[in-house]
Amino acid sequence: MNRLFSTHPWLSPALFVLLMVFAPLLFGGYVLYIFTLVLIYTLASFGTNILTGYTNLISMAGAVFFGIGAYGTSILTTHFGVPLVLSMLIAASIATVIGLLLALPVLRLEEVFLAIATLGFVVISVEIAKSSGELSGGENGMGAPAPSLFGLPLDERGYHLFIAAMLGAALWVARNLSQSRFGRGFLALKGSETAARSLGLNATGLKKVAFGVCAFYTGLSGALYAPVVRFIDPSLFSIMVSISFVSMVIVGGLGSILGSVLGAIFVIGAPQLLTYFGFDQFQRALYGVAMILALMFLPDGLASLFKRKQGAAPAPKGMP
Repeated sequence: MNRLFSTHPWLSPALFVLLMVFAPLLFGGYVLYIFTLVLIYTLASFGTNILTGYTNLISMAGAVFFGIGAYGTSILTTHFGVPLVLSMLIAASIATVIGLLLALPVLRLEEVFLAIATLGFVVISVEIAKSSGELSGGENGMGAPAPSLFGLPLDERGYHLFIAAMLGAALWVARNLSQSRFGRGFLALKGSETAARSLGLNATGLKKVAFGVCAFYTGLSGALYAPVVRFIDPSLFSIMVSISFVSMVIVGGLGSILGSVLGAIFVIGAPQLLTYFGFDQFQRALYGVAMILALMFLPDGLASLFKRKQGAAPAPKGMP
């Protein structure tokens, strides 16, 4: 079995996605809601992993892109009558543009200074959302559109499958990106920026591409999130949202598609399931202990559980 997963590295994440897609359909209700959230946050985890897992850039701006996706979709659909799917793509594109503009000044910084700088943009975005007036409801928030596809309303199961289809497409794109010249450039940049520059790679350009991809994926996840909760407010831009994205990547496994899936299950699904099974009073404590143990005994993330143990293995050509 391990040999099969090693030979076909896309098989593990594909099986997990299929499990999350079809298993909750048997239950519906709150269980389906939890799995829908996991799919949405897996998409955001993909984007964060491309940025952090590939280029070693730690950005705390994930909440900015997530909020832009959610608010952009809601505003375009509610105030301007744009179809939901089109508004999602427009909102994700706006998040991408914002991400590229944000990359211009912050990429001059490194390591912790980069994280602090992007954290400042999170604080600014919260204040903008609070003071935006009637367009977004200000501090009171605003209603989000009901799930629909080409004007046809979707129930919770239908929208869950729609999100799964979007996630599957994103998984395919992420896999192809990891094997493209950009993916190889990202890996070289992760190993050593100095060495990558000496090989003639445009390190700054690669970082901008990573920022843009991260912003698009995270913005699209926010756009998909809004119709699920049906109400959004400035808390979407909070620092805790950004921390949750980074936590998914670290706990799941840096530079791993499967790690993005497992990280979303652990960070988003586990607390919800603890509440569902009646451990809401101990939820934070149990979740915190589980995260500490995972980081102590699995420093390479949960994805390392599915890797074949071997001696001197050749360096991977792309995301496992």
